Amino acid sequence: MNIATHRHGDAESVSNRPTLPALDGEYWTLDLSDVYNRPTSLLEDPHDVELGDRVLHGLPFRFANQKADCTLLVLERDGPQRTAIVLVNAYARWLVFAHAVLETDLYDGSPVGMPCAEYVIHYVDESVRSHVLRLRFEIGPSPRKWSGRAIPLDWGQTPFLALNDAKHELMDRCCGRYDAAGARFVDIEDPQSRIPYVLPYRFYLWPLVNPAPDKKISHLELTSAGRSIVIGAITASGLGEEPFGRGVSRDLLVTLDHRALDERVAVQVDRGFNSYTYRLAGGTLEPDINFPKGWGAPLDSEACRGYAKVAAQPSATLRVIAGSEVLGECRWQTVLERGEARINESVSVRLVNSDRTWVRTRIVDAKTGQPLTCRVHFRTLDGLPVAPYSHHAHINSDGNTWNLDIGGDVRLGSQTYAYVDGGCEGWLPVGRLIVEIARGFEYRPLHKVIDIGQGQSELCLQLERFSDLRTTGYYSGDTHVHFVSTQGAELEARGEGINVVNLLLSQWGHLYTNTEDFTGRAHVSRDGDTIVFACQENRTNMLGHISLLGLRTPIMPWCTGGAEEADLGGGLETTLSHWADECHAQGGTVVLAHFPVPNGECAALIATGRLDAVEMIAYDDYNIREYYRYLNCGYRLPIVAGTDKMTSEVPIGLMRTYSRAGARFDYAAWCDGVKRGDTFISSGPLLSLTVGGESPGAQLLRQRGRCIPVRAEAHSVFPIDRIEIVANGKVVANRASSQPTEHLALELDLNLSVDTWIVARCYGPGEHVSRHHDIWRRPVMAHTSPVYIGLDDPYVLFDLEVAGSMLQLIEGARLYILERARLLWPGKTAHRHGRDDHVGFLVAPLDDALLAVRRSISIHGQGPRAGGGSES
Repeated sequence: MNIATHRHGDAESVSNRPTLPALDGEYWTLDLSDVYNRPTSLLEDPHDVELGDRVLHGLPFRFANQKADCTLLVLERDGPQRTAIVLVNAYARWLVFAHAVLETDLYDGSPVGMPCAEYVIHYVDESVRSHVLRLRFEIGPSPRKWSGRAIPLDWGQTPFLALNDAKHELMDRCCGRYDAAGARFVDIEDPQSRIPYVLPYRFYLWPLVNPAPDKKISHLELTSAGRSIVIGAITASGLGEEPFGRGVSRDLLVTLDHRALDERVAVQVDRGFNSYTYRLAGGTLEPDINFPKGWGAPLDSEACRGYAKVAAQPSATLRVIAGSEVLGECRWQTVLERGEARINESVSVRLVNSDRTWVRTRIVDAKTGQPLTCRVHFRTLDGLPVAPYSHHAHINSDGNTWNLDIGGDVRLGSQTYAYVDGGCEGWLPVGRLIVEIARGFEYRPLHKVIDIGQGQSELCLQLERFSDLRTTGYYSGDTHVHFVSTQGAELEARGEGINVVNLLLSQWGHLYTNTEDFTGRAHVSRDGDTIVFACQENRTNMLGHISLLGLRTPIMPWCTGGAEEADLGGGLETTLSHWADECHAQGGTVVLAHFPVPNGECAALIATGRLDAVEMIAYDDYNIREYYRYLNCGYRLPIVAGTDKMTSEVPIGLMRTYSRAGARFDYAAWCDGVKRGDTFISSGPLLSLTVGGESPGAQLLRQRGRCIPVRAEAHSVFPIDRIEIVANGKVVANRASSQPTEHLALELDLNLSVDTWIVARCYGPGEHVSRHHDIWRRPVMAHTSPVYIGLDDPYVLFDLEVAGSMLQLIEGARLYILERARLLWPGKTAHRHGRDDHVGFLVAPLDDALLAVRRSISIHGQGPRAGGGSES
């Protein structure tokens, strides 16, 4: 490279401006304005070069004035301009150079480690010390854009001993461009995610330690040694600290006395790195004494304590801010020396004990010693969460996680849990530590304080099995899960003691989820205890949502009728009834999702017998009252439960279905149990019901006037305080405990005068029932499917008011199709169903439903009723 510059090879060419003496605790810049000899246009894309006073990695640098004719110091590889002299006239411990090599022959095979330049320190006493710069050690080639290449050649080939001038900075925590959403998960705007590649730096910053800091430096002699060297700035330091530091981040606790610690609050350092600032785990609210530990803690939006990770130079300024307001600041060195600091009257910080050890943790069954898949949470006594390696300490900063970062971890209130397959490993702090472990409803959750010793490398924790319903033929399942992968669903299911996961594909406008998971067959875990079946939730904005389980081939469209589920402005292509028929034709199971809403086609599906079960995702008076009303009208409807998991704030199986699959457990057997109605649903308690010795779903014939024995029993790791038996919507027997308990039972002989359905249910303590810490705060409860007792053959119940309401619902759905749904397709349209009369195709099931209800009214309009209505 032929570079024509003016000579700066003798002492007369250096700047004669006075320099600042080294002051303790200071960094200062050297003035290079008299030795700059080339313009910025020498570099590729000079408009990207930032000049003037800059702060890089917290250190001050003075680059040339943007308006100057010469803005760079170039040491030529050949010719008279190989050397430049820079006056220092000060004591210094460090000299930090912003420099680069102009040639790019490193990428043409030039050996790493080749000499590039020599930097000589001249002391006032006329002694000298020199340092030879080597290619890719202290210096590297000036970055290029490398147009036309898939991978830039300088990526991953920066100098071993220098930093580039682009410091990593935290992205905005709460907002930003949609296409940067992934980058926010790595905290920084990762250059690898940029398309096309944009250079984030121009110079390499190399710190040269002065080998004789007690000697005053006269000047620097900088000489090329076979490469053209470009220098932009030089900064000196009189501090003993290494300019860029090598300390690993430390945990810092932050306490605000007069305000909540929300996402606007942040800890910042100017010379180093800091993480986002999070609330502590465990919360400050009083825990529910009637709720087991291991299942989360209340989320306190007014919490004033949090934590951040900080790696900074002792000279750094630590600042606590809230938005643009500075709440207080202090020197990081003060915190390091004292271990804590009161920044002002309202802000204090404290370092956490930094002793740590890498621990491999095993979690086993207390009786068998076999490894257990479960979820685990560690935290210090201060509430600082400690995650196993590869897991979150704090999922998404207490924010919503809809379709975001789903799988592998779950957050319940203020605590984040990691799903681990029999064990985990990672750093644990030395000292006292809280550990919480849970595995569904059939193991006692573990909550204990443990001591981690210095150098400890192994930890074994045990869980005690509370119950094993598999021995009675019941297997647990979640009918409603979204967004996780098949493998992720399997791991989480095993960690929650779930045997069956129905992973539902669906459409959300232009978003289609879990498409790649559909195989048309069950995915079975290696031990055979866990099954994941990728199914579908087909949805319309008005008519309702329906889950199609056990499909062999997809049933399309997954959603229809326009927003909110299908495409904005889309037309209505089919109905829930037709989806149900297609599912049954494949031998599948049809479940009405989150019964009864959206409440459009629900009554028509029930009237025509197209539903195998109705689903509860959260026990609510309205939902259960509607369920009882249909039962009182004579319809036999098994009940199932699912979570509708769409976020990391809901664990798989928090609402679950226990279905009796019998001795042969597989997916088909589990679904057969659902269809028979031999089920109970639970968000904690394990509930059983027998009527005349028969379990839920059974249909009995009993002589009028004869009593029938009924027994209900609940066992639960979640405290409960009452159990009830309900007949035709009325509570006919109950047992309440004055103190929350793990076991309740209830027996009675019931004398029936009309055909009757009977269910059992139980609840967590309190008037409003104890509640989980998932995002929906679901109550602790359990509820069985009915047993049906007929006094005559066939079993008949009827409620004229309910039947009339069904007619109105069916007619409303029918009129929606005829008068409101988008049915005017542009051009000629051949629909998937292949029929010419599309409107007729849509309304046909509703017409059938109207006929079925009217027929029931004509037959049973004055017949047996369900004992005077229903209550919840």
